[in-house]
Amino acid sequence: MELFATAWHACRHTYISVVSYFEDLSDYTYHRSVFARPETKAIGWLALGHDFSTCVPTDDILDLLWSHCSISIAQMRGLHFCEFCPSGSAINAERHGKKLLLGSSEIRVFSGTGRIYAAPTLIYHYVAVHHYCPPDEFLRALREGPAPPSRGYFERLERLNLAWNETYPGGEIVIPPPPE
Repeated sequence: MELFATAWHACRHTYISVVSYFEDLSDYTYHRSVFARPETKAIGWLALGHDFSTCVPTDDILDLLWSHCSISIAQMRGLHFCEFCPSGSAINAERHGKKLLLGSSEIRVFSGTGRIYAAPTLIYHYVAVHHYCPPDEFLRALREGPAPPSRGYFERLERLNLAWNETYPGGEIVIPPPPE
């Protein structure tokens, strides 16, 4: 079965596609920059055919990513699935007994230097399951910058006029395979 990189597939009024590829630390330009702000860099926009660094993630990195993924930025109506897994198997994630639906929105991570990092919520899955290792400067910002649910994090979103919502808790969403 061939993955469909540009085709869209309707599923109960939800659209499913693969994530667009952007090189780490490139300028964030997804959605024609509707959600971009100055100094925003792309992180974790992985795709088949593009190598990425790997490392075993620490629990603190997974916890920080999970915290960021619990708040959705740039919420979309459709879902992206992981190209590295069987279709639909990677959008429901669980950590410490809590579930999230990944693949329909993005996260923002703020550095102390003013740089902003934009990543798909699938970044949690990529790190936890596929051991994707984001760049050191992103990991530093993740550790040192404001994180949900801190007031500082939401103040940054508000100053940048970035709407947010709590990420859907996931559950029993079954995604049909892509068309042949």
